[in-house]
Formats: sequence, structure tokens, C-alpha cells
Amino acid sequence: MPPRVTILVTNWNGKAYLQNCLSSVYEKTRTVSFDVIVVDDASTDDSTDMVRALFPQVRLIQNPRNLGFVGANNLGVQSARGAYTLLLNSDTVLLNDAVSILAAYLDRYTDVGICGPMLTGADGSPQISYGWPPSFHQGFVDALFLNDLFPNAGFPARAKPVHPRQREPFPVHYVSGAALMIRTSLISAHGLFDDRFKAYCEEVDLCRRTREVAHAQVFIVPAAQILHHEGKSYGQLGAGRIRILYQSYDKFLIKYHGKIYSGATRLLYAWHYMVKGIYRGIVYLFSPSPHRAERLQEVRHAWYNVRYSLRPYA
Repeated sequence: MPPRVTILVTNWNGKAYLQNCLSSVYEKTRTVSFDVIVVDDASTDDSTDMVRALFPQVRLIQNPRNLGFVGANNLGVQSARGAYTLLLNSDTVLLNDAVSILAAYLDRYTDVGICGPMLTGADGSPQISYGWPPSFHQGFVDALFLNDLFPNAGFPARAKPVHPRQREPFPVHYVSGAALMIRTSLISAHGLFDDRFKAYCEEVDLCRRTREVAHAQVFIVPAAQILHHEGKSYGQLGAGRIRILYQSYDKFLIKYHGKIYSGATRLLYAWHYMVKGIYRGIVYLFSPSPHRAERLQEVRHAWYNVRYSLRPYA
């Protein structure tokens, strides 16, 4: 009999995180049947040896070359047997029986196609769990710093955490790809990720297609809680990560709105980070010695965003 949920974990040189992730899956998942697929994306850190030794029940797919986050998930999902597929980053740890909670929500609400948990950091702080797709409207909000000035006003934001006091599920534009449960039937009918995206925006596009093509809703279910060490799986690329991010923004915006719209929106993002870069530079100049290295990195981060929002393929 097939499991109710297939948990698909992609990994790239994240051996320690992957071990903790898989341990939490088998420790916390209690009330739903499941199987686990690990797609290793040409790691060089003995991740696959660890999986074979400690988790022999896992179905391991070993890529001979790095396919990227999107390619690895698209490959692995072809072997999914569950009614639901949970896409789970290797740098996550289940804090409760999140798999069962998400599956029960899809069982109960048949008009929901995708749902995601509340993500928190290692220190318990809220992490990005959902957001709005990139758009000129959202870029205009960024350019005016409305989310910085009025964080609780409900303006569109590219990425948002779930408020710690939020208890009831609520609809969203997209849920983070770090932990996303989808009906496998939707994947069969409409595919998983658009392979024009290497990483980033792939879940935004998937959720948009789920809402607009499959006419199914997308929800956050705060009762399901997962820790996310953000940026520790496929986020090991530094400035390259930001470059890939803006390439994905450009591809997404062109796909749905065209090149002129994309260019205008990215100009707004560049303005947003240019102002941030100037402000951070001033803070850096007046920072005490113990914090100067951290402040300098923040300045560099802002200018990387300016550079790649203007020239994502440079």
C-alpha cells in the first residue's frame, strides 16, 4: 500500500544538516504513513554514505552532476508514491508532527492544493514562510520603504514570517519552498517546478500556477512548525546566490508581464537597496571595532542587490 505522504529532500553538501533533518522526520512523524526520497545533487562531503549507513530505509537518488534545486526536485518527484508530496529542504528540522498536520489539512480541505508550515530559526525567531510574488506594485512598496516604516500594515512583501501569535490557517500567494506540501495529483497534471528557474521563485511560480491554472488554494498552517537554517542548503553561494535570485525575479516577471515590466520592477528594487546601502555605509563608518566586519558585510550585501537587480546576468 502506498504511503500517504512522500517526503522529498534534496541535498547538496549538507551532510550534517541532512542527518538532523532525516532524524527529525523519523522522530516526529507519528500519525501518517510516509516514505522518504533523498536526491543528492553531486555532493562531495560523503552525504550519501551517511544516508546509506544511518537511514537505509530512505530511497536515495544520486545525481552524477549538480542539477540545482529545481532540477533535483523535478527528478525526485517522479518517484513520489504518496497522495501528497512534501518538499523539504535538507537544512530543516521538524519541531512537531508537522507532516501529519499538513496532510490532515489537505485531507479536510479538498480545495487547497498546497500548504506550508510556520518556519522558525534556531533561536526561535520567525523565518520567511510566505510572501507576495515580485511585481511592480510590490516593488513600489519597497521603493517607498512602506514595509520598513509600517511592518504590520499588510503591504505586499516579497517574503514574510508568520506572526508568532498566529494560530489559524490563512491563504497566501505562495509558501516557502523550504517546506511545501502539494497534492501529487497536481504535479501529475501540471508538473512541479518550471525548469527555467535554477533556484528561487520556483515555488512562487508553482503556487501561482496552482491558484490560477489548477484553481486550488494555497495556505499556511501555523500549527505545523519546522525549524529552517535559512541559506544552509542551496544558499552556500554568497554573492552568487543574490545573482541567481535576481535572475529568477527577471525570469518570473518576464514570464507573466514582459521585459519592460521586469526592467521597471528591478529598477525599483535597485533604488530600494541603493538607499539601504548608503544608510548602511554611514552606520559602518561610525560602528565600533567589534561590529565593523558585520556592518561591512551588510553594506556589501546591499550593493550586491543593486548590482544584480540592474544587471542580473552580468
